[in-house]
Amino acid sequence: MKVAAVTITFNRLELTKRTIESFNSKTGVDFHLFVDNGSTDGTLDWLQDKNRIELGKNEGIANAFYYGVMNLLDYDYILKLDNDVETVTDDLIGKMVRFIEGAGPHAVSPPDLLIDPHFYPHILSRKTVNGLVVEYTSHTGGAFQLAPTKYVKMLCDDFIHLKQGDYSIGGFYRTVGCPPAYLKDYAMKHIGLNQSTPGDVYIF
Repeated sequence: MKVAAVTITFNRLELTKRTIESFNSKTGVDFHLFVDNGSTDGTLDWLQDKNRIELGKNEGIANAFYYGVMNLLDYDYILKLDNDVETVTDDLIGKMVRFIEGAGPHAVSPPDLLIDPHFYPHILSRKTVNGLVVEYTSHTGGAFQLAPTKYVKMLCDDFIHLKQGDYSIGGFYRTVGCPPAYLKDYAMKHIGLNQSTPGDVYIF
């Protein structure tokens, strides 16, 4: 099974570097595509030796993700990896793929160790699946989300739910038979400012 990742960048170069260093040291994918939304802080220079799409201006997360996905349709799975995330679990992508291969289509994420409890998604059910603790939720946040390419393309083709954000994306995936779920045995954590993480400073 071939896995591709798409990371959207817009400045925040140091966080992006830390995200990719952590990701590459803990896990990996067959192909990593960066979509830049018009960075002006040196990010474009850093991306020169990487697979990239340069949009030249900030077209927003939804458009950038759409452009990325349309270039990754030859892969079996697509990971959306935000550029302010630290990977915690070793071989995380391999473990997420094995879960989906055994349990069927899902849009899975590891829980964010730094999530503000007030922003935790609504838990629809909790169960053990193939030995893993799984929380079926209203949405997963999408900072580190893996799903079969078929369903990611469906989301992009629909686009309305993609543009409306995480909660709407979760509802769409549930409707098409690819429920969003947290794999509670695994973990990642935000290292940058985020609505769903407490505090007002970066985590260093």
